[in-house]
Amino acid sequence: MDKKLFIIVVLAFFLRFYLLSVIPVGFNPDEASFGYDAYSILKTGKDQWGHSWPLVLESFGDFKSPLYTYLAMPSVAMFDLNKFSVRFPNALLGTLAVYITYLLVKQLKNISKDKLEIGIWNLEILAALLLAISPWHIMMSRGAFEANLTTFLLPLGIYLFLKGLQRPKFFIGSSIIFGLNMFTYHAAKLVTPIVFASLVLVFLKDIKRLTKKEILLPIIIFLFFLAIFVYTLFLGSSTRALDVNIFKSSLGASSQERLNDILSGMPESLARTIHNKYQVSSRWFAANYLQYFSPLFLFSQGPAEGTYGMIPGRGVLYWFELPFLIGALAFILERKLNRYFLPLLVWLLVAPIPAALTTGPGYAANRAVVMLPVLQIFLAIGCVKCLSFLSKGFLKSFRKLILVLFLFFSAYLFLMFLDDYFIQSPYKTAKVRNYGNLEVAYWLNENVTDKDKVVVSTRLSEPHIYIAFAEKWDPILYQEATKSWNYQKLGLGWLDQMPEYTLGNYTFRPINWVSEDKDRFLVGKPEEFPESLTQRIIVSYPNSDPAIYIVTPQRQEYAKTY
Repeated sequence: MDKKLFIIVVLAFFLRFYLLSVIPVGFNPDEASFGYDAYSILKTGKDQWGHSWPLVLESFGDFKSPLYTYLAMPSVAMFDLNKFSVRFPNALLGTLAVYITYLLVKQLKNISKDKLEIGIWNLEILAALLLAISPWHIMMSRGAFEANLTTFLLPLGIYLFLKGLQRPKFFIGSSIIFGLNMFTYHAAKLVTPIVFASLVLVFLKDIKRLTKKEILLPIIIFLFFLAIFVYTLFLGSSTRALDVNIFKSSLGASSQERLNDILSGMPESLARTIHNKYQVSSRWFAANYLQYFSPLFLFSQGPAEGTYGMIPGRGVLYWFELPFLIGALAFILERKLNRYFLPLLVWLLVAPIPAALTTGPGYAANRAVVMLPVLQIFLAIGCVKCLSFLSKGFLKSFRKLILVLFLFFSAYLFLMFLDDYFIQSPYKTAKVRNYGNLEVAYWLNENVTDKDKVVVSTRLSEPHIYIAFAEKWDPILYQEATKSWNYQKLGLGWLDQMPEYTLGNYTFRPINWVSEDKDRFLVGKPEEFPESLTQRIIVSYPNSDPAIYIVTPQRQEYAKTY
């Protein structure tokens, strides 16, 4: 391995594995669910709902893609069921994504005969380095976030496809990887077929030179995965996407706008023409799509919420990458991007589409993470363009000074990110990262007996999965309990919308302090208990604000804080 590449991969490994069990702070329900499903399948061959080797994970009613759980099974088997083992696959593949990015760019250079180099730094090294230190990729690689898997699988699929042009047997691996990528996250389900189609179109002449024998098996494999993917749509895998799509929300918005026009005296026929769900959806889509290329998202404001380990108020790129972005745009507009790089451009342009088709709190970095690592590849191209610009005209005389100042500025911004993420983020994101839920579950596991009755508030967000995770609940008993969790028969979309459900001696429902039987453990948010209450155990956020109360009047020997 190239020495520079080795150092970059080691750096990527450190940034993704350092304090992995601690950062990101907290442990959201999705992470716990992926982990417990992996544990359940390991023990019984069935997920938490009793489905054998499922193609879709029912989870809390959101019907997740299953690949992350299957990837977590080896690490859960090796390290037991804990935060580290569940996050391990993402951190590992996030590290390997850096190496795959290097291989992909190198392969593109080899077949296109482009020599994009800057002294000892070539394009593939630059792309790998930018991904290794990318705030967006580091943060998305450190939690059990299934969306990030595509940042490894998609470039790997493209790399194997390009290798297949020279050695057709690689097409088999490419088809398998592209097929698997459709089982990672909703965004990948749309982007993967489009990128695959662009590769076929761009390299159609090369493919036609191959024999039917060389391409038949890869085609069959990809169609096999595609058929399974379509089948999963009927199993509920599209439930979450349908629930948050802009078309669903646009109907109400267009009706209100149309009503406003009619009340203002506009003819109803004209109001219907001007305001309809297609017009509103198109407007929302365009605004959503463009925001993922906006400086606000990329450099300033960043993601809208920290649920998936991101830091709201911090851009997903460094400010020092802004000149690279401008350089990449100039490079593309000058039409210097040859046909071999066209699939990457298609990838970059279609990547924000799934995120743009959904509603939400604003910029959704997890839904748009499929923009990586192709974004870093274009930033590397932009870096080449910028350094080429510095070698011309009067700037040539100041080139060394500019580079030294730029390196100091870049190092400063990198250190600022490390401080923000590893030191400041626990204080900023603990509340949205469900901090305290798993800590409470571990406390209950140590202090509650089978004879104790426990009520856990559903305001804690899917509290049952934390109990099952912390106690390593027997999957057979858990699967038996789920038979009474008939939320769908009640017309509900989520499990914790049920008025009440139970798991062993645990009951999950909202807490009503006035009517509660006090001869039991009560676990809930502070606002569910009277302010005058002193007999309580407090689980606090890192900033010392109370996160969760555990109330048990009959067990005063417990400590007051945790």
